[in-house]
Amino acid sequence: MIYLYVCTRDAYAAPSFPPRRHDMRHIFGLAFLALTLWCTGVSAENNGALSPLPPLNDPATGEHLPGKVIFADYFTSDIDTARRFYGQLFGWEWRAMTGDNSYGMFYQGDLAVAGVALREETGDSRAYGRWIYYISTAQVAEKVAEISGRGGRVLLEAQEVAGRGTMAVVADAEEAPFGLLESSSGDPADYRSEPGQWLWVSLYSHDVEKASHFYRSLFGYDVSQAEDVGDNLDLILSKGGYARAGIGHLPADSPSHPTWLGYVRVADVGASVAKALELGGDVLMAPAPEIFDGKLAVVSDPAGATIALIHWNYDDTGVAP
Repeated sequence: MIYLYVCTRDAYAAPSFPPRRHDMRHIFGLAFLALTLWCTGVSAENNGALSPLPPLNDPATGEHLPGKVIFADYFTSDIDTARRFYGQLFGWEWRAMTGDNSYGMFYQGDLAVAGVALREETGDSRAYGRWIYYISTAQVAEKVAEISGRGGRVLLEAQEVAGRGTMAVVADAEEAPFGLLESSSGDPADYRSEPGQWLWVSLYSHDVEKASHFYRSLFGYDVSQAEDVGDNLDLILSKGGYARAGIGHLPADSPSHPTWLGYVRVADVGASVAKALELGGDVLMAPAPEIFDGKLAVVSDPAGATIALIHWNYDDTGVAP
């Protein structure tokens, strides 16, 4: 069985990613110049109806923001290690949602920032870990069929989740997995993320143009090239004037598997990297002055799942300096 998490503030409001297209212009094309990702496959089995989950908005708003990344799930074969790693790295508090601890949520105060679901061992010696990010969309079943027709793959067929809406898990034409969700209570509104909350998400692909066409066709994104990235082809996916995600380039000879990467805002990138190492993680890209002024790093947890750490400052206009 697969579960979802809900990013919440007060009435289940989710943290926004940077709101305007030019806010992220210095990140893309820099983060992965020398990065090798540890990427593993993901699969999900539909073993029946999913358990009821809290609505995204209570009371319901009915407002939807198609194309916005509104959820993320962490699937792992070792929940205890995940609890320790992310709890100590970001100060997230674990709350079990099932009696057997097969599903739970991380909270930051009253804010639910992540959910964790047990995925059975695959037979490999290393524990399994994978983050999945969900994109808001209507008509999930139709989108699943469209993805299959465009060379993607269905990992979990569309199904209704009591209290939440309709969801599915799929993979794009390069096998990068992601989720689809149509919320029955409306999508969470945008707001500025605090340290310990999701700030951004980006796809890293061997074929940026092909990937941009795939997602633009599915979700109606406006696609623009990110600025100030030298010779690297990196794109921003926007909708309604809001930057919703980015696409970065993986070199043809890279051993990395195309993947979506989430960015968590932190107060001190260097201290967070050191903590990740102390907790048994690895550093895939250390902070460096030439990469976003040393305010960006990518680490993997003990199960090999990747996550980015970023120090981000908002000014009064919402544009980073």
